[in-house]
Amino acid sequence: MPMSIKNAILLFVVVALCAAFSMRIFQGLDEMMGDQYWVVDTTQGDHGWYAMGLLPHVKLMAKDVVKAVNTDADKSNNYEIYAQAGDFAGNSVYGICYGIPLIMYLIWFAFILGFPDRVDPYLLPRKIFTLAVITCCSIVVNLFLMRITADFATDPMSRIANVAGNHASLLFHNAGIWFAILFSALGTHAHSAQETSAPDSRQWQTQANEKFSWMFILLGAVTVLELFLVKGKLALPDAAVDYSVWLIWVVIFMRMFGFSPKYWFKRGRGLAIMFVGTALTLVAFYFLERFTGNLGAGFASPILAKALGVENQNIGLSLMISIYLIFWMEFSAAIRMNGPAKSAVEQKH
Repeated sequence: MPMSIKNAILLFVVVALCAAFSMRIFQGLDEMMGDQYWVVDTTQGDHGWYAMGLLPHVKLMAKDVVKAVNTDADKSNNYEIYAQAGDFAGNSVYGICYGIPLIMYLIWFAFILGFPDRVDPYLLPRKIFTLAVITCCSIVVNLFLMRITADFATDPMSRIANVAGNHASLLFHNAGIWFAILFSALGTHAHSAQETSAPDSRQWQTQANEKFSWMFILLGAVTVLELFLVKGKLALPDAAVDYSVWLIWVVIFMRMFGFSPKYWFKRGRGLAIMFVGTALTLVAFYFLERFTGNLGAGFASPILAKALGVENQNIGLSLMISIYLIFWMEFSAAIRMNGPAKSAVEQKH
């Protein structure tokens, strides 16, 4: 049964506000740094944050001072830059950095808590506990990843680049999504005493062949698309981040809409929500950038044009499209509008 319009709007508003609040935390870090670098403070030892070795000790220093020291002839006194303003909030590509927490909160609220219309009071405590575990796992994993970033980025002028896909905010929320999907798949928030019987493996062969053939067709299509986008400077030059999100889209698309066109065509509502929602989102962030002047859309962007050159003003377009295709696809499932049309079901009977 599809979710009511009122509940669908409520769900969207709640996850949008949570994503905005989450981004504000990272923007606060940026504002705290201002025109300064976070540099590694070697005077306090190598272990770093709470002696766990997960994060190095850092201190704030003015950019001009750090650049002056790092460009002189004496390399022994160079500072190791850990982060700068923009690495955490990603204002220059705000539309992209906003999309990841938007997906994360949608999964947390709609698929784990069952908000707003399927909140089971009996299961709610264990669902909240699951979210607490997801949050803790996400934080710990990201601390390790940030430690690895600190260790591997040895060039003091090439810390986390201020372009789409390399912001710490993306990193944090990606891990939140991953753990949410993992725990949800494991059923840790809703155990049942009734176990389902194993499927008949004799029926797998034909269906598996069809699934694999269409999966590789879709993977081939997004591969060609990504090559086209990179060549047209509509995606990040290294393509790895963009391409990984398109691969995720293929997997989720097949899970949501079925593994061949004969199923896709029956799910017109879900496909319409995915494509129309994505198009409207692109328009919304385009105008948001023009209105605010500092929250970049990631494409057709004066901010990126000024920072990276006019030829790179669209490098966030690939990520924008793939991320919001995933969000609106998940949203159509959350409001239960991704299933086949009633007429298709009736004809089957």
